[in-house]
Amino acid sequence: MAISDSSTILQTPQVSAVMCTYGRFSCVERAINFFLAQTYPNKELIVYNTDTDSPYLDPNCDLTPYGVVIINSNRDTITKESYTNVGAIRRDALIFASGDYVVTWDDDDIFLPYFMEQAVERMQQTGLPSFKPEKSFFYASNNLRLVKNTLEASVVASMEKVKEYGYRLETGYEGLGWYTKLRDNRELDENDPYFVPSYCFNWNDGQEMKAPHKQSGDINNPDNFQNHKKQSLDRVDGRVISIWDEKKLRETYEPYIEYFNNNVADFPPELVEKYLVPFIKR
Repeated sequence: MAISDSSTILQTPQVSAVMCTYGRFSCVERAINFFLAQTYPNKELIVYNTDTDSPYLDPNCDLTPYGVVIINSNRDTITKESYTNVGAIRRDALIFASGDYVVTWDDDDIFLPYFMEQAVERMQQTGLPSFKPEKSFFYASNNLRLVKNTLEASVVASMEKVKEYGYRLETGYEGLGWYTKLRDNRELDENDPYFVPSYCFNWNDGQEMKAPHKQSGDINNPDNFQNHKKQSLDRVDGRVISIWDEKKLRETYEPYIEYFNNNVADFPPELVEKYLVPFIKR
C-alpha cells in the first residue's frame, strides 16, 4: 500500500504519530509499516524507545526519508532519573514532535491506511481540535468486533492542546489528563457518529508476537510499569526494521477487509466510497 501522492491534498496540517516502546521488534516493525501505509501525506512518526539496549533501533537508520525519527532515551527529562511511568515518557516524546496534531501510535495496535486522513478531514468539518469516532475495532481470541470506543489511542488531537493539558503521571491512565480536559471543555466529541472504523485495539498478539504484555490489562498492579521491562522483550539481533511490500500489508489487513466486505452497509455511503472502497480493492 503505497504512500499517497501529496499533490492530492493541499495545505494539510502535519500529524505527529508518537510511538513509545520498549524492546518489541515485531510490534515496532509492524507499527512503522502502518504509519508508512497512511494515505495522509503530511506526517511524521516519532519512535521513542526507552530500551536503549535494543540493537535494531538505530537513530541513523534509513527510515528518516520516510518521516520516521528514532529517539533512544531512558531518562526522565525532569527528574534526570530512569522513567517510572508512561505519562512522563509520552510527555518527553512530544519534545521531538513538530506536528499540528498528535496521535498515540501504540506499537501493538492496528491503524488502517485512512486513519489520519479521515481524522484531519473530520476536524476540518467540525472545527473541533480533536476527533474520536463513536466506535473502534477490538480484536481478541481471533474475534474482530466493533465496540463502543473508550480508547484515547484512537483520538487525533491538537498538539497545542495536548501539550497544554498534559499527561497524568500514572501508567495506564496517562492519556486521561489531556483527554478529560478536552472532553470537559467541549473540545472533543466522544461519540462522533460520522466515521468508518480506522483503529483497532489489538489484544490478539499472544501467539503471533513475542511481546504480548498489555499495560492496560494490568492497570491496577503496582508493578505494572516495571513488568513491561520483563514481559515485552523481543530484541532481535542481526535484524533491522524492514519496509513491507503490498502483499505483506494486505495479509495483515485481511481481517478488516473481510469485515468491511460483510458489513459495508453499516456506514455512511459517502465515507465508504471515499475510504473503504479503495482500502478493500488494494
